[in-house]
Amino acid sequence: MATMFNICTVCQGLQEIVQSDSRAMIVTQPAWAVTLKAISLALSATADLTLLLTMKLKWNAVKGFIITAFLWTSSSAILFSLVGVVAQQPPPVISPQTWRYTQNYYYGIFAAALYILIAGLLTIYAISVHTVHLTPKDRTSVEDTSIVLRALTLAIFLLGGAAIYVPIEGWSLPDALYWAVYTILTVGIGNIVPKTHLGRSLLFPYATAGITSLGLFISSIASFWTRMGDLHLRFELEHEGIHIHEIVPADQSTTQHEEYELVQHPTTHPRKLNIPKAQQIKLNFHRRRQWLVFIFSAIAWLLLWLVSARIFKGSERNQGWTYFDALYFTFVSLTTIGYGDFYPSSNFGKSFFVFWALLAVPVMTALVGVMGQVGFRAVVYFVRRLGKACPWGYYGRRIRVFLRERRLDMPTGGDSYTGSLSLDAIDIENQQKHPGADYPATSSRMIQHSNLHDPPNSQSRPTRQMESTQYKLLLLCQEIKNIVTLLQDDVRNVDLHRKWVQIIPLLDIEDEEQGCSESIPSVECHHRHRRSHVVGEDTEPYAIFDIMHI
Repeated sequence: MATMFNICTVCQGLQEIVQSDSRAMIVTQPAWAVTLKAISLALSATADLTLLLTMKLKWNAVKGFIITAFLWTSSSAILFSLVGVVAQQPPPVISPQTWRYTQNYYYGIFAAALYILIAGLLTIYAISVHTVHLTPKDRTSVEDTSIVLRALTLAIFLLGGAAIYVPIEGWSLPDALYWAVYTILTVGIGNIVPKTHLGRSLLFPYATAGITSLGLFISSIASFWTRMGDLHLRFELEHEGIHIHEIVPADQSTTQHEEYELVQHPTTHPRKLNIPKAQQIKLNFHRRRQWLVFIFSAIAWLLLWLVSARIFKGSERNQGWTYFDALYFTFVSLTTIGYGDFYPSSNFGKSFFVFWALLAVPVMTALVGVMGQVGFRAVVYFVRRLGKACPWGYYGRRIRVFLRERRLDMPTGGDSYTGSLSLDAIDIENQQKHPGADYPATSSRMIQHSNLHDPPNSQSRPTRQMESTQYKLLLLCQEIKNIVTLLQDDVRNVDLHRKWVQIIPLLDIEDEEQGCSESIPSVECHHRHRRSHVVGEDTEPYAIFDIMHI
């Protein structure tokens, strides 16, 4: 965006004289001003190329980013110096003539400010490269070249399309850029429109390609936010002693995805995984992150709406805009309604609209993306509350089961991993897949109740425990087969959390000093104490079960 504004600054002068009939004549800029603007543009273009090559070719990050930041700072200093000199030298006018700054003057200020901001952020990142440990894959995720390339593509569509329409419609380049922005962003203000047959004909391919480019840019922003969230989650898991190690495949040329292994830190326990803790950390992280993104995006959107309305009110005072009129205009533009009854006509208003509209793209992307998640969770929460307050009998239970199956009302307490509903689903699935198999008639919930509520002196307790253990071993074997099949496919498109929720109740995750769990029947306890009473020593279920403990 900054380079695009810099190009607009170079193309024409920074001041114009307004005649008595409202015609504007741009003041010819001196040769030294053109030279300075050309040097500034060359420095910024070199900085963009250096940044892209550093990120793409994995050059020395500190040197490459420091050089890029220095070039941007130099370009900004030249632009600010030029703007300051021009502001101190008003052009000579004869009454009733007046003078004013052109849109290019304000574009120069926006470009210089953006250069300073981006250079500062890049310097902070370059300094933190040696203090924050990032793997090559992490650096690839952070230094995402797809955003840079797609932003460059969008800028080419905006500025290139504006340059094409300048000779066709007789517009100036800043006015054509203003039209291109509200066309590609689908705001559709409509105070500047193509009136020639050629201009209207070119609108079909131009708008289609431009809107597609905008969609690709928005998707890259959303993907970048997702990757940064995953990276932050990994850091939080490692802080809790749970580490993710990358498994490098033997033949990397034939593998299109990477697999990861979640392991416990060796100082806590060398063999056992605290999967419930990891899943709870993940659940809390995603909830906290969604609300933080929602809050900050909402605040940014309100600032774009309320503060920008005050700026537009000042820029359009010649049209007699009130603050409510400006508030109405900014809301209609942010939501891309675009009635067109209000539009900026001043040079500062048009240039600020271009800057403001492009700035609103990432904010609206983050806000709309998180509103779907937070809003749907809120609806589900109120549905659950309503279901608890109003007992609906059969229909209420069916709604709760429907929501549980889609993990929309996943409990956050200690019963999050009992997996009774998942085991019921497995029982039904197994009966459908193998109708002739001899599965016990009881469901997983019946098994849990039989193990938890049998009297201590009941004579049928060993038989029930044996049947329960056999049934759990069958389920465990089935789950091992399912998860191995899933891991052979693209694991990125599979929710492994649901599979672990189904497996955890079948295993004893507790420490050996705590003995057998009372809340969840322990297969390992049966394995140690009743192995000879259940099945033979060489049976397949126990062989697979032994492999799971290695």
